[in-house]
Amino acid sequence: MNITAELEVEPAYKSLKVAIWAYFLLWIFEGALRKWVLPTFATPLLVVRDPIAIYIIIRAFYLNVKFVNSYVIFGLIFTLFSLAITLTFGHANLFVGLYGARIMLLHFPLIFIIGQVFSKEDVLRIGRFLLLLNIFMTIVVYFQFSSPQTAFINIGVGGEGSAGFSGAMGYSRPPGTFSFISGLSNFYTAASVFVFYFWLSKDSCSKVLLYLSTIALVVALPLTISRGAVVAVAIVGLFAIIASVTSGKMIFKLLISAAVFYLVIALLQSYSTLFNLGTEVFMDRVDSVNNATGGGFTDSIFLRAVNEFVRPILDLFNQPMFSGNLGMGTNAGAQMLTGKTKFLVSETEFGRLGGEQGIIFGGGLMVLRIFLAISIAVKSLRLPQEEKLLPFIICGAACIAIFQGQWAQPSILGYSIIMAGFVVASMKKTGIPLQKDTL
Repeated sequence: MNITAELEVEPAYKSLKVAIWAYFLLWIFEGALRKWVLPTFATPLLVVRDPIAIYIIIRAFYLNVKFVNSYVIFGLIFTLFSLAITLTFGHANLFVGLYGARIMLLHFPLIFIIGQVFSKEDVLRIGRFLLLLNIFMTIVVYFQFSSPQTAFINIGVGGEGSAGFSGAMGYSRPPGTFSFISGLSNFYTAASVFVFYFWLSKDSCSKVLLYLSTIALVVALPLTISRGAVVAVAIVGLFAIIASVTSGKMIFKLLISAAVFYLVIALLQSYSTLFNLGTEVFMDRVDSVNNATGGGFTDSIFLRAVNEFVRPILDLFNQPMFSGNLGMGTNAGAQMLTGKTKFLVSETEFGRLGGEQGIIFGGGLMVLRIFLAISIAVKSLRLPQEEKLLPFIICGAACIAIFQGQWAQPSILGYSIIMAGFVVASMKKTGIPLQKDTL
């Protein structure tokens, strides 16, 4: 497509880009709305992004965006058949079934709409915004970490209780603007993508913003008291290293970036009481978990990841061929069915898919998600040297979220969809839809 055609196409997608930005912002601030702004509407706000997802899909059809591919079609088929079985032979609760079905019917297609409509520059605009928001998020986390759980900043969803989760040494894991610590962990993982990228790339970014956001990220990680957040950021860093070792110049940039991170950590250890306290609390939590599991930090994280992947696949063969439990594995579904928020199916994502939909359709969705994660990672890695850096670093955040992200949880679902969409979008330089399905 030539430049003239590009200029004609871009204005038509303005409304879609605005809607995608709204989806992105509500991912970050949905928890704030449910805790601080509109606590009375905490339950309906669980699906606050759903109307935007519906609008994006309808608008994409109207503008003839080519987003319907084999992933979307198979996801649609598996989900609709599971919904039919659920309403006919399963729990038969329409609202619970629809709540479970919306994951694949409304949100999953957005990966490919974002990938088609956004360009690399659109992704970088959000990246720069994340660097700025990272600074303010860390300020919020600081006050949540240092304030008692009875303080307003630590109030729970619906304006009741506390949003903090068990941590160590009397400190709780803060949720930031999210409803739960998992959302905050995802946020810092997303922010780390662009911290690493702007240190290594030639693309423009305010140096002051980059320096401050780097410091904010290093300060925030121990304050989260979350092993998952630290490991996730480390994985993004590993992907950045893999994408960078392509030339002597990139290796030099990588060494400079590593030296900067080391210097920031050394200075914080020397001059920041808060950073040292956060590190002490974080290490105390690591030690307590290691003592409970009988392994080291690396062992416990690795074994947990392997177990959450392998066990549900083995358990899948104990499931019926078809299962009518769609939506039952979500907390909202459990609340509607039993009046209590609990795990009726499984705490793991693959376990939920198998328990809700059985071997055929649940197993089919597992395979679909595994294949999508591998596909975008391989495609990103195979890009030319000057084009692979951004998509492959984003893969460090997106692929695990696609692979094993607990999509029954709204904030994790939003994060997974957004980051996967960014990978697809960053593989091209314009916002013009791809001419064919390249995944």
